[in-house]
Amino acid sequence: MKHLPTQHRMKRSLGIGTVAVTASLIASLGVSTNAATAAKEWDGNGAPTILKTAPTGTPINAPAKNSLYACVTVPVPGTDLKVTIGQTIGTKLSQAQTPWMQNGNVVLSKIETVPGKVKLKSVFKVTETKTTRNLKGNGIPNHPIGIFGIPKDSPSYKYYAALPAEGYANAAEIPVKPYHMEITLPKNPKVAAKASCISSLMIGVSLTGASWHAEMAPDAQANIYDPNSALPTDRCSGHPYAEQYHYHGYSWKCMEQGKRGEPSPLLGYAVDGFGIYGPRGANGKLVTNAQLDECHGMVGEVMFNGKKQKMYHYVLNNEYPYSIGCLRGTPRPMVAMNH
Repeated sequence: MKHLPTQHRMKRSLGIGTVAVTASLIASLGVSTNAATAAKEWDGNGAPTILKTAPTGTPINAPAKNSLYACVTVPVPGTDLKVTIGQTIGTKLSQAQTPWMQNGNVVLSKIETVPGKVKLKSVFKVTETKTTRNLKGNGIPNHPIGIFGIPKDSPSYKYYAALPAEGYANAAEIPVKPYHMEITLPKNPKVAAKASCISSLMIGVSLTGASWHAEMAPDAQANIYDPNSALPTDRCSGHPYAEQYHYHGYSWKCMEQGKRGEPSPLLGYAVDGFGIYGPRGANGKLVTNAQLDECHGMVGEVMFNGKKQKMYHYVLNNEYPYSIGCLRGTPRPMVAMNH
């Protein structure tokens, strides 16, 4: 079976999928510009109130804190040309003006969440050798997800219905389906000489059996948005791209939380083999972006390979890019093929 990175199969009419927002969509929705009330600072336990997104103009063409380093190559629909998001086009972030965007933050309580708690069959297995770790499954998480296609009477429907989707009346009609997802990672990953750019939408696999996608959503004009600011997701911060369910932003809501005030557990693996952990560090306190490097990771004490050790790892928190900004190790190819 060929290794087919997700971006090589992108055939949606927007060039890189249905996770997009356009100026005309923003205008048609009649967005709110009311200021949000000051939110109490989150301590890493329970639910945050906001996601701290990146401001308009944030570069995404090089490693940098509070950003991501993108190099996703995609075909230009109707031509033989290819462009590289984050390098040849779409080198800076734009900020969507949806109703849940207030004072530059994503206000979680304002998101018109995709409804439902649909339980689908999840297949996921982790196998190991002395040197490798293989993650294989059908891409469906072990927890309930929203209703996709989205019900027409849902407040979230209009955001997706305004977007075209190849093979469907609009993006709101896209379902979640199982697919073949597999990656073989080093069991003991090493930090590379320099950070790698994010070359595929898939950046990691959760122990729930679903994947994480990079926090970038291009529109038809190659403007790049934080997906959490542009489209509502389900209760687990997930939705489908090309029928494949994946996570954004506050995804750890539906994952293992660990005990309050203690270190967050391992939640999954990045495509370079390093672990992805929840928002609390070794001291049980919230890890902020100020403590993280340009790839949204750090060296610290974690449980990995069954033992406590001091090593590099990525952290999920509520500050952009929320999960992975670039890859500190050597990325491995992901097999991600629809059945």
